[in-house]
Amino acid sequence: MMARTAIAALVALLLCVIDRVGAAATLSQGQSLRGNGVLVSANGAFKAGFFTPTGGDPGKVYFGVMYVNSTELTVAWVANRDAPVRAASAYSATVTGSGELQVREGKRVVWRTGTSASSSRGNHTLTIGDDGNLKLTGSDGADTDAVWQSFEHPADTFIPGMSIALDRRNGAFNRTLFTSWRSTGDPAAGDFTLGLDPSAQLYIWRSQGGKNSTYWRSGQWTGTNFVGIPWRSLYVYGFKLTGDPLQSGQYMSYNFAPFNSSLFRFVLQPNGTETCYMLLATGNWETVWSQPAIPCHEYNRCGANAECAAGDGGQAVCTCLKGFKPKSEAEYSSRNWTQGCVRSAPLTCSQRNISAVAASTTGDDVFAELQGVKLPDFAVWGSTVGDASSCRQACLGNCSCGAYSYSTSSCLMWGQELVDIYHFPRGDGYKYNLYVKVPPSVLETSSERGRWATAIVVVVVIVVAIALGACCLLTWKCRRRIKEKLKADLPLMRSVREAKQDFSGPKQPDHEESDESKNCELPLLAFEVLAKNSSFHHMEGSLNIVGYAWQLWNGDKGEQLIDPEIRGTCSAREALRCIHMALLCVQDHAHDRPDIPYVVLALGSDSSVLPVPRPPTFTLQCTSSSSGTDMYNREKEESFSANDLTVTILQGR
Repeated sequence: MMARTAIAALVALLLCVIDRVGAAATLSQGQSLRGNGVLVSANGAFKAGFFTPTGGDPGKVYFGVMYVNSTELTVAWVANRDAPVRAASAYSATVTGSGELQVREGKRVVWRTGTSASSSRGNHTLTIGDDGNLKLTGSDGADTDAVWQSFEHPADTFIPGMSIALDRRNGAFNRTLFTSWRSTGDPAAGDFTLGLDPSAQLYIWRSQGGKNSTYWRSGQWTGTNFVGIPWRSLYVYGFKLTGDPLQSGQYMSYNFAPFNSSLFRFVLQPNGTETCYMLLATGNWETVWSQPAIPCHEYNRCGANAECAAGDGGQAVCTCLKGFKPKSEAEYSSRNWTQGCVRSAPLTCSQRNISAVAASTTGDDVFAELQGVKLPDFAVWGSTVGDASSCRQACLGNCSCGAYSYSTSSCLMWGQELVDIYHFPRGDGYKYNLYVKVPPSVLETSSERGRWATAIVVVVVIVVAIALGACCLLTWKCRRRIKEKLKADLPLMRSVREAKQDFSGPKQPDHEESDESKNCELPLLAFEVLAKNSSFHHMEGSLNIVGYAWQLWNGDKGEQLIDPEIRGTCSAREALRCIHMALLCVQDHAHDRPDIPYVVLALGSDSSVLPVPRPPTFTLQCTSSSSGTDMYNREKEESFSANDLTVTILQGR
């Protein structure tokens, strides 16, 4: 027993020694890392070495920086992402005598830092910091300087200690770019790139077929968070902006300072999604947030002068802003929203072609408020405007101003094209409001339309409620008739049971017979009772109010549902839209019915496309006909099932 313990201790000691040999603190000039050799940070959080991505080609090996305490392989940076070495080759990472870090496959150099010619220092050393920064330093004996570091050449991951910079000094335009992997198992440069714009917004650009396009936008920086990510205060996590976006020719960057002992990382995924993770004590990664997560998060999903709201299942629902209409009705109806919307009526200011000073005194144009939105792109910062009222007057007095906002404690103004507006779910972005300039007739029309819509919806809902009550009464009456009929047929049923006992053996006591009146609804008939009262028939005589309304609407006869007293004075189009919405609200399944924010949004504009309501399929009713029999030759006032397969026939066995 003692021998086994001694052997186990010796093996553990050898493994420890082997591990310490394979792990180094620094890599000096002329030294190399080979195979499983790694550099480990002083705090033990990061390591630099060779790896093969999970799910990738096992024959390809890369040199990079990885997390030590993660339960799964997690890569923060890759050197030779576009030039892997072969797993079967003699590969290495070497600090050359000239002060350059090289990744080699045998004698062939596949990747290098390119610092040997620019470095005037000697005694070059490669180390990995506690923040994950792989740094190559040079020393002249007195001072030590970094000649190259991985944080200045990022891959797809942004971690604390890094910066997203834009340098416009001396006429230059240099920005830090993060590029996605090609796939989860291939670190090669993918299609998506993230960087900083002069407006201090973060953008994700997509490269496809040789063309670049904007895929996502963070929204304006408010000092604590981005407008497009209102639920996450990045400031408290050490995310800060340095530099002034209003000053051209400056250096501007977002710096991500380390936040307590937690490890965060932002990853640009191969599909273009930017995801924030936090490393838990268990070694697992928890997703903090991710964008774009739904179609409405994608850049300008609905085109110019339109807002995008998430419908059922997160699908995009596009609606023209107040005072605008689809540029192409046909394309908008087919859910092709690329052309966006145009003004339905010109602004008073543009009609009169008056000067800015005169415009501010007329006051003819007004503003339609749009609450809780991601503010549009291409804002102009009014640096000299100090409050919301002054911001409003500045926009009103400028004919080229189409909208303004003072939601970020700064005055933002836009031209006539309002691009990339997302309507947050209630509670997420309520503090960011946009005020769109419109002619006064737009608000007057909207107010009148709102009154009609409210009146019609209220009437329809009341009618439906009354109809449902009537249906319940009819169901009760049907069930009562069924019970009476069952009482009359009870002797026959008893005979059936007795006949059954004749074939099955001695008759056993039946407790149901002790109280025939209470047990007239036999369990054998329970399904038939339900089936006879749950079928919908396309016969006018058997329809309840919901089925009747759907039949008229589906047959393009919906106008017959409008009260004759108001049919001549109200807009038939608006009334039919309200009927359409009412039918959506009383669909059989709850998941098919729209929620209240969607109803308000859709009724407030004619430009959004409503889904087709499903026909009612579960209707409790009794039927009646003047001839005494129905189309199935049954007596009138009889409940029945349209599906003969649900009828149970009582027979002796």
